[in-house]
Amino acid sequence: MRPEDGPGRSPARLSGRRLVLVCLLAACGLGWSGSTVRWVAWSAVEFYPPDLARQVRRYHERYDAGIQRGLSAPPAWRAAAPGRLREALTSQVERCATSLRRPVPMADLVEEIGVLAVRVLDANDPVAVGDADVREVQYAASYVKYVDSVHDRLRLVYYGQDPSLGLRGNVDSAVTSTLARSEGLYPFVGQEFFRTGTLRDWHELDDRSVAFGVAAISLSWGLTDLANFTSWVWRSGGGLVPTPRPTPPGHVGPTITLPLSGGFPERTKAGRGAPAMPPSRLTIPPP
Repeated sequence: MRPEDGPGRSPARLSGRRLVLVCLLAACGLGWSGSTVRWVAWSAVEFYPPDLARQVRRYHERYDAGIQRGLSAPPAWRAAAPGRLREALTSQVERCATSLRRPVPMADLVEEIGVLAVRVLDANDPVAVGDADVREVQYAASYVKYVDSVHDRLRLVYYGQDPSLGLRGNVDSAVTSTLARSEGLYPFVGQEFFRTGTLRDWHELDDRSVAFGVAAISLSWGLTDLANFTSWVWRSGGGLVPTPRPTPPGHVGPTITLPLSGGFPERTKAGRGAPAMPPSRLTIPPP
C-alpha cells in the first residue's frame, strides 16, 4: 500500500495531540524490528496455500520489496489507536483480494502480500497496539533489541486455520480478535521490565521471562494470522486452499492444528440400546 492510496484519513489530518503521540511511539520503536518482521514473514510462507507459496518464492525480491514498503509506511499506519493500524490492515487484506480477482500480474500481488505481512505482524505487536503504559517510552526500544536477540532460541508455532475466517470470511472480526489479543498481552511487557521496581536492562531478561513468552506467543500468532489472511485472499480469488497438512520440512518447533470435526464421535460412547442388526437365528449343530 503506497502513501498516496492509503486507508482513510492521512496522518496529517489527525488531531495534533494524536499525531504527536503516534510519532512518539514510532520514535520509541515498535516491538518488532525489520529483521524480526522479515523472519516471521518468510517463516509464514511455509503455511501459505502451496500455489501462492510457489509464487512468493519465485518473486522473492518483490515479496521483500513489499515488506520494506510496509516497514516504511507512515507511523500512524503501524500503530493502533490513536493510529490507523486497524484500517490499514483491513484495507490491505481487501486490496490483495481485489488485486487477485482483477487480476494483476502475480509479481504485483506478491509485493502486496509482503505489505500485508507487515500489517499483520504490527497487529500482533503488543507494544504497537497498546498505549496505556506511560512507562513505555522507557522500555520500547529495549524490547526491540531483546526480541531480535532471541530469534535462534524462539520457536514459532503455527496454530492452525481460523475456521471463522476460512468459512465465513469475516475479515473485520478476525482483525478485531487479533488486536484484542495483542492488547491483552501488552501489560505484561512493561511489568517484566519493571519487575524489580526499577527499569531493568534487556540483557537481564532470560528465556524464562514473561517478555520471552509474550514474544513467542505474539510472533507465533503473527505467523498464523498471516497464513490465514493470505489463505482467505487466495480462496477469494478462486485459488485452492488445501486441508492443513503436517509440519512442513525445515520447520522448527511444534505445529498445532485445529482438530477436525466429523468422523464417528459416537464410537467412544458406551454401547446402550438395541443392536443395529437383529440377533442371529442360526444355531450351530452339535458336534
